Amino acid sequence: MKQFKKDRRSIFVIVGALFAFTMAFAVPGRTASGISVVAAVDSVTVLMGDKTHIRVNIDMPESSTRDARIVDFPIIPVGTDYIPWNGLDLVAVDSASVIEDGKRHISYDFTVQAFDPGTVTIPPFAVLGDAGADTAFSNVLTIKVNPVDVDSLETVNPMESIVNPGAKWYDYIPNWLLWTLLALAIVAIVVAVALFIIKNKKKEEIIRSTPIPPYDLAMSRLQTLRSRNLAESGHEKEYYTELVDILRQYLEGRFDINAMEMTSTQIIRALRSNPKTRMSADQVKSVLSIADFVKFAKVRPLPDDNVKAYTRAFDFVEQTKPEPEPETDEEISQRSNNNNSK
Repeated sequence: MKQFKKDRRSIFVIVGALFAFTMAFAVPGRTASGISVVAAVDSVTVLMGDKTHIRVNIDMPESSTRDARIVDFPIIPVGTDYIPWNGLDLVAVDSASVIEDGKRHISYDFTVQAFDPGTVTIPPFAVLGDAGADTAFSNVLTIKVNPVDVDSLETVNPMESIVNPGAKWYDYIPNWLLWTLLALAIVAIVVAVALFIIKNKKKEEIIRSTPIPPYDLAMSRLQTLRSRNLAESGHEKEYYTELVDILRQYLEGRFDINAMEMTSTQIIRALRSNPKTRMSADQVKSVLSIADFVKFAKVRPLPDDNVKAYTRAFDFVEQTKPEPEPETDEEISQRSNNNNSK
């Protein structure tokens, strides 16, 4: 009985295929005003999901090209994968046009795909000729869409059952507790970062608010100036400008002499009137004199002069540095106790 049903279905498929083939190729397209439209399909029988091609050829005189119009040919809009069309899915459209022997030949290639079993009829393709002329139609196409044989699906595996994975310890922690812990951790990190920034900022403010002693600042700047080798590299003016600026800043911080606003002569006069700097005033005068010659007279000193100017400035700062404050009785007692404990 099963074999009989299969044979009967095969007979129907063959008869339908012969009928569609006859309709596709035996019926010619009607012509009008010298325009010929012929449609054909690559395969008159297809399986569900398979693709086939419908080809339409149009021939017309070149003189009719301007007035001729193609009617209702399907076009896939830009950005669209397919469009439903006469019971099929139109998935691609391709066309070409050439002129030979005074005639224009236009060919269309429509790629179609079918998913519903049955017989699909494609209506004629129409082309309007010159004004007042008849319309040219193509032949009618018929495509037989065969269903997929169910037997071919026997290899499909059945659906797997639901898997029940084993529970972990963290599965018993409620979500609200996890989110709470996460929020607390974020808050703690933010607070820690804020405290760290505030602490460093306070340290910087303390460092900035604590003035550097004039002697320490001058010695530090002198060492930096020496390491730059300005005079050796030909930058004598910059070298003496920096050297004099170090002396001026030291005098202002160490002896309250407004040296930054004074001329060289005024600075020497102030040093000689101060008992603490009277003996060393000539050293500063020597440095200021050669510096003025370099900066204003554009005199290039000898290398030995550069070394002497630096040495005199260094010696002046060293000779006039503050005397260490005497230790108090408490400091002496504490130092004595520390020595005894050792």
